[in-house]
Amino acid sequence: MEQVVNAIVLGSCYCLFAIGLSLTWGTLNVLNLAHGAVFMFSAFTCYLLTQHLDLAIPLPWLILIAMAVGAAMELALDLLVFRPIRKRSKTLADAELSMLIASIGAAAIPVTIAQKVTIDSPFTVTAKPINTTEYHIGSVYITNIEILIVVFTLVLTVGLAIWLQRSNSGRALRALSFDAETGGLMGISQGRMSALVLVLSGMTAGAAGVFLAVFLDSLTPESGSDLLLAAFAAVVIGGVGSVWGTLIGAFILAAGETLVSATTSGTWTQAVSFGLIIVVLLLRPSGLFSRVNVNRT
Repeated sequence: MEQVVNAIVLGSCYCLFAIGLSLTWGTLNVLNLAHGAVFMFSAFTCYLLTQHLDLAIPLPWLILIAMAVGAAMELALDLLVFRPIRKRSKTLADAELSMLIASIGAAAIPVTIAQKVTIDSPFTVTAKPINTTEYHIGSVYITNIEILIVVFTLVLTVGLAIWLQRSNSGRALRALSFDAETGGLMGISQGRMSALVLVLSGMTAGAAGVFLAVFLDSLTPESGSDLLLAAFAAVVIGGVGSVWGTLIGAFILAAGETLVSATTSGTWTQAVSFGLIIVVLLLRPSGLFSRVNVNRT
């Protein structure tokens, strides 16, 4: 049962990180590989505040700070990189490829900064004061921090799903993802929608950074790049652009990795991600919760 709890908490962290990647990929057709760097640098900012400046910042405030940093980084990426590329590209395919390559280059900047400051060593985020309480259920125990991670992820996932389905901006975003040209003719601003999605993506990445740093006790400047594979697997398993699919995919991936870690030396955990991606692509290429595809020309 203890491994079940670990899988649920790990799956929540994966979902929180992957849901932003799924949003940008599924609605804007942008595979933002700088998402991992945003995740890492948001937590790194909290590390600078709590360790270098020795500020006593409670966990809720650290989460808000990380979300604000993540949102600002993603918005800057959209305004300074993605939007100029989108305007100058002749075709949608050219724009998507150029933005993919540009996101790789953009990711190197915050990673290099973190490497220089930490001398490429692990760093941790410590909330002050933080009271960790353990709750025992039989032979299983779970902490209040782990409960917070799971509840926060579920509330955020439900909120995003409802927003996409029922709000006017959510409907506009889904319309834009199916046909950007027709959506523009109907008065939907691709620039505003792109900025909105990337801000939301940055906020989820920032929250995931703090939670995972607290849960694992430390991160490294390369943690974001390492986590991208897990996020990619969760998105592919669940279906690109599906909020519920990302949640289910993250829990499936976490369950597989936890099982492998508990029964082996743990060196095969990345093989689980690759294996699940291959299996899903062979059996259901569009994911478990795929959407109806529209051919845009």
